Amino acid sequence: MVTVRVVQIREAEDTDTNAVVRLLGAADDARVTTAEGVLYRRRTEIPRARKLDLVAEVDGAVVAIGSAGLDISTTTEGTAWAGLTVDTPHRRQGIGSELGRHLLEHLQEIGATKITTFFRATEDAERWAVGEGWTQLLRGPLIALDPRTVPEPELPDGYRCVAMSELTPEAAFEAIREPALDEPSPVTHDAIELDDFLRDWNEPEADLESSTAVLDDEGAVVAFTFLYAAGDRASHGFTGTIRAHRGRGLATAAKRRALRTAAERGVTRVTTSNAEENAAMRGINSKLGFEPIGEHVIYGRDL
Repeated sequence: MVTVRVVQIREAEDTDTNAVVRLLGAADDARVTTAEGVLYRRRTEIPRARKLDLVAEVDGAVVAIGSAGLDISTTTEGTAWAGLTVDTPHRRQGIGSELGRHLLEHLQEIGATKITTFFRATEDAERWAVGEGWTQLLRGPLIALDPRTVPEPELPDGYRCVAMSELTPEAAFEAIREPALDEPSPVTHDAIELDDFLRDWNEPEADLESSTAVLDDEGAVVAFTFLYAAGDRASHGFTGTIRAHRGRGLATAAKRRALRTAAERGVTRVTTSNAEENAAMRGINSKLGFEPIGEHVIYGRDL
């Protein structure tokens, strides 16, 4: 007797949240994701992103998830992103390809022409991506650190570190826009809007006590680093310095304060990744004591 298992692909619902967290964590254990965060992001989607969240079910159980939408951080028309993961026991059965087809159809319908995807590098994942028509665009080491080993920050005269929670999000937003243009990426982040930044600022995983800004003697934010935490795990978000203040160790100081504060709050592992082309940030992370545990990659394709 042959058992035929029916795969149903449908839009994600709030009841899928625990499955989404489990599958994201299985695909990349460096990802900091909570059920509260998944629900928050689903309920605060920005309409112009035209995002679609899908799940694939087998026998009533969610075995794969996928999302896709327009990249609203750039002025480059037609730029979009997509991502999916399939539970290990259900791979090599065509579920990922079918889920991916639905996502690409959605992107095509909303006018996307160039797509990127970001994921934890594995031999199987990259082989699948290449087979589906994707090509590698960027690659970089995934690194980890025990923040309890990090020394106190040191700053030149005229600067001081503060928790992001002491600032208005608008003050931090103005500081991130210039460094975002310099970050190695297949996409130029030249259109970050305040509503999108505020959405990230208010994420349940955003640790605004550990996240750190460096202020100059006039109180302006000139360097920063963001941290996202859940339990004893955390990951770095965006770190940067205003061009006129670079070369003074400000980003290093911000990261030291963020990491030490996270340690005080119970975090024992922090992860981050940087493109191979980002020599400056890779040098900072190496001096802080981060060690490689894998790789992250960005692949791309045209529609």
